[in-house]
Amino acid sequence: MALREVQQPAMDTNATSSDCGALEVTGRAISPDAPVDDGGEQNLQDAFKAFLKRKKMNYKRCQAVAKQDAENAAPQERTPEYKEALRKKFVERALGYQGVPYHPRYHTDPASPHHKAPLYLDCCGLVRRVARDLEKDFGFVIGRYNQSYQFDTLPIRISKEEMKPGDLVFLEAPYYDAQKKPQTHNMQHVEIWLGDGDKTLGARWSKGVVEIHDSYDFVSKKYGPNKYYFCSIETWLDGVCKSHRRGFPWPHNPKKLAKGSIFLAESDGEQADQEEADEECSPEQPASAE
Repeated sequence: MALREVQQPAMDTNATSSDCGALEVTGRAISPDAPVDDGGEQNLQDAFKAFLKRKKMNYKRCQAVAKQDAENAAPQERTPEYKEALRKKFVERALGYQGVPYHPRYHTDPASPHHKAPLYLDCCGLVRRVARDLEKDFGFVIGRYNQSYQFDTLPIRISKEEMKPGDLVFLEAPYYDAQKKPQTHNMQHVEIWLGDGDKTLGARWSKGVVEIHDSYDFVSKKYGPNKYYFCSIETWLDGVCKSHRRGFPWPHNPKKLAKGSIFLAESDGEQADQEEADEECSPEQPASAE
């Protein structure tokens, strides 16, 4: 008995399915004279049990996210003064994370000043961290997913001239390397708008830190051309945080062959889920900025 992963069809943007994966079971003829490998059969049974356990856990997680979206979907009655104060609080809280390094994988050298730092934040991690710090003020718990998910929760697109401090700038671009697994929606990066010209706050460089940038516009050696989206956080200020992209449910599992295999160890599956949440979203530090 062999099991293989079924290739999922392309996502229909008008669909509403929340199916998180499927498997196809195929059979093969076995000679009656062939030796029986009890150990192999036992391993297959254990792997299948582990697969079923992961599927059950993933189903419960899907249900939990759907419930969270439903709870986060009801707008709350808030005065303009409350929302303006919350916007200001969001920016001030984010500014407090200046100097936090990007990710531990880039600071494994004990000589690095950020080796074993108490906290690391990439671009989407900064936004998620601030939103969770203020979850009582916002009235919702933002999901653990990356900048693609955050983009899906902010449906109000505005012009650069309409941006206010606290609004978010998202960068969409394909990778130059066609063999590299693309980001969901090709959404590569996110930064917090500060105003005062085109200044933003964000974790832009993999070997850098959370810092203020003179402009949201920059060039990466990994992807391009860049397309920028200016998104108002008004939806969040109203207490609403859910995906507004029809036919694209969260959690979204990137199509990784190893993760789809039923022979993947349980601990490896959990690690793959964590990688989805912390998927790298910024380019490498440019040579000129070393």
